[in-house]
Amino acid sequence: MALPNSTTPFLNQALNQILGRAAGIKADATNALAALQGGPVTTSFVFNMIDQMNDAISTLNRFKNTTGLNTYATAQVPNYAGTMTTDINAVISAAQACIDWVVSNFPKDNTNTWLLAYQLAADGTRSQRSFSTAQTSGLQTLMQSLIATIQ
Repeated sequence: MALPNSTTPFLNQALNQILGRAAGIKADATNALAALQGGPVTTSFVFNMIDQMNDAISTLNRFKNTTGLNTYATAQVPNYAGTMTTDINAVISAAQACIDWVVSNFPKDNTNTWLLAYQLAADGTRSQRSFSTAQTSGLQTLMQSLIATIQ
């Protein structure tokens, strides 16, 4: 017999990936919110945060359409009575809203093309832009909404 070749995830694999990723998303979002509320954050912090969200969205999109997922999740996850695909879509929408906020609010040049992420000194050194707690208040609200989509 030959080794099976399939890109279709098995239900248990899909559910494990989704639940594990959900836990990671919630932990990352909770830590990011604490950092945003705790004082200034840098360009690198913001870029890392949206990279993590893009990766999470990609993972959730990969597994959310697994045939039979909703029924399987209800049977396997204690006290879960929701619809897994609906709940996954809520997490994806909330994460995308955070990304959209950054894209809309990150400072850009007068052509609205180039990001103003670093300051270049005369000696060639660079310093990252810093964002205050007040400047990220809208993102903090969206981050709280993202956290609320995950138990």
